[in-house]
Amino acid sequence: MTPRLVRALVLAGALANTIAAQTPDTVLAGTVASGPTRDAYLDDTARRLVLGVKATRDTARQSLDSYTAVIRERLGAEFPSFRRDRPWFHGERAARVRWSRDEPSVVHVLGARFRDPSMGPDHRQFFPGLRTERFATDPFVDPFTFGYSVVAPATLPNTTTLSPLEPGSERHYQFRSGDTISVQLLGGGTRQAVAVTVTPRYASIRLMSAIMWIDPESFGLARVAYRLAKPVDREISWQLRTEGRWRPGFHVDIGPDNPVDSALTADSTPTRPGVFDRLVNGAFNNLFPRFEMDISTVVADYGFWEMRHWLLRGVTWRGHIVAEEVTASGVAPPAVPVTIDWTLEIEGIRESGAEAIPGTPATAAEALGLWQQEGDSISAELAAADPDETVTITPANRDALTTSDVLPPSLWEGDRAVDDATLERIAAELASIGTGEGGDRTEAPSPWLLDPPGTTLRLLRYNPVEHVSVGTRLRRDFGWGRAALTARVGTAGLELPDIDLTVQRNHPGHRMLVSFYRTLRDGHPGERGAGRPGIYVTGDPADFHWSHGAAIRFLPPAGERNWLSLRLFAEQDADIATDTRRNRVGGAAAWRPWWGGFESGSFGGGGRASVRASAGDNPHVRAVVEGALLIPLPSRLSLGIQAGTARVWGDPAPPDLWRIGGSGRWLRGHAESVRGSRIHMTRVDLQRPVTFLRLSAFGDWARASGRNFQAVGLGLVFMDGMMRLDVARGLRWDRAGGPDAVLRLHFLGDTFF
Repeated sequence: MTPRLVRALVLAGALANTIAAQTPDTVLAGTVASGPTRDAYLDDTARRLVLGVKATRDTARQSLDSYTAVIRERLGAEFPSFRRDRPWFHGERAARVRWSRDEPSVVHVLGARFRDPSMGPDHRQFFPGLRTERFATDPFVDPFTFGYSVVAPATLPNTTTLSPLEPGSERHYQFRSGDTISVQLLGGGTRQAVAVTVTPRYASIRLMSAIMWIDPESFGLARVAYRLAKPVDREISWQLRTEGRWRPGFHVDIGPDNPVDSALTADSTPTRPGVFDRLVNGAFNNLFPRFEMDISTVVADYGFWEMRHWLLRGVTWRGHIVAEEVTASGVAPPAVPVTIDWTLEIEGIRESGAEAIPGTPATAAEALGLWQQEGDSISAELAAADPDETVTITPANRDALTTSDVLPPSLWEGDRAVDDATLERIAAELASIGTGEGGDRTEAPSPWLLDPPGTTLRLLRYNPVEHVSVGTRLRRDFGWGRAALTARVGTAGLELPDIDLTVQRNHPGHRMLVSFYRTLRDGHPGERGAGRPGIYVTGDPADFHWSHGAAIRFLPPAGERNWLSLRLFAEQDADIATDTRRNRVGGAAAWRPWWGGFESGSFGGGGRASVRASAGDNPHVRAVVEGALLIPLPSRLSLGIQAGTARVWGDPAPPDLWRIGGSGRWLRGHAESVRGSRIHMTRVDLQRPVTFLRLSAFGDWARASGRNFQAVGLGLVFMDGMMRLDVARGLRWDRAGGPDAVLRLHFLGDTFF
């Protein structure tokens, strides 16, 4: 898999030719909106600062002729995982750039490296990069375009983003001044900056919740932080076929057509898809869960160069992709967190009317002649390029670029453009902004979304209880979260439908979900792992039960792994075959910490601690504690050690007991599982990387119901433990009862190692 394809799948838009955007009516650049609302500025300080920034940005641009700098960009993504944080891939790139107000920018690639740790510790290849010089080299570019710029074609962010800095932004935003902070300057000393909170008037993927820190003397931006006012979910869809060809990618629908905007972006306007294309794309989108892509935090830091120019020095971008199907009673799907940052190390500035700095190219042609070597590739002809375009020089020896000394460390090794503590604080402030009032809401999207019955294939299913079940879902978005009502009607007979009403409220540090439900579950009442039936399930109706009740669930924000959770519930389970009913009231809490282990040959450790208490029928308490260590050894070996213990107290029903064997989670190499109120386990795993996988030799020990069980085996580990295939031989000298010790094949996912 190439870096370009990987980024396309993860960043939901890097395939430039497969993204299509439709833009609604908007104010053209350089014009003033008619009659901006009077309530846009909530205090005089905010009015003075925001209008000052807008007025000075164009004039400040005229004070600079050119500059040279080294730009370093980094990209990192993590696997969607429940048990531990683990890297997926990362890329680093360094380039020297000469920007000029009147000439094309010239970029010389100095280093570029892409690594996928799951493909082996020595995996390294050329990284084309996000090419941040396309949009970040202009010292006075609108920073609010950075959000979409890293995941979309260069033309899309300018038509997608309704920036707080553009003329007429009062139609869409309200501004309020806040605290004053001290900004650390590059050469020492500090500068005061006033925070202005930017509140979107409605939730839209075109609007931002933002904070701007503005220098009240120069009206320069010292720092800008923002997030999308609304995650991209209903607006994004898979496109397997485009213009009659198989070209996987994404389509972002940001509103109805506008003749003016269509003229500006005519080259990117897609033709109407054919019948077969619509059929394939529609079936795919209706079959699989809807995805949510959110840009949760973008922070742009500026430096006051020579006490005259506020110039960009670093940007950190955080986002995630996750399936949005979440209820208070189901499993919260893991997210794919993505982090991007880039820094600019300015080497020299040439002010308007001044001579070129010695040692730096005076013109774009001089830069091209100075940096280009024989055999290097050039992205465009300099003479034919416009001043706002970029000409990139890529050296012929791309293997040498992957080992360049000027490359920055990965995101998980070195410092970031903005430190983690500052990012977390800013992210919490952004998440608490909410939406404003008044203004022009003609472009506001409808808060309602209906998944119609029958055509929504992901809500169709078959099982022996309902037979064919047809589902529908109605969702309502709010500024603070969302509510969703899902109903499924079976065709086996006249019976109450399967219903789930979930209300989700988003807070700066967590999500709260409240659910009321009557839902069909497979397995016996109370059985661990019981969940909703899949799309096609056969068997005996006695293997299912109805569960109805209410639950409250607390989870981390959507972009984080579910490392901490709390669930409170009151429900009644009814066995379909016997009509046996079981009433339970209780709660469950889980903590899944993990530290380190992101780089090959590094230590890592973590584990899991959870407890569930239930009153009513069969009152009991279940608890488990387990820990895991990753220890690097010489000769590229690594040792994994895992140990745990689990207990049940009270009057548990058989499904409430812990069990080992069978699935292979705590014990491999045994035919069936054995239950017990107290179990212990230890696991040792020795691994060595071989190309894109790891060879594993392991040993398991477990004790349950007063008996000891052992197993040894060999395995193949893929993607750093996301998947593994093991062959285990059970060893048990105690023959009195329990599962048979056999040679067994286990396929496991999302393991510690």
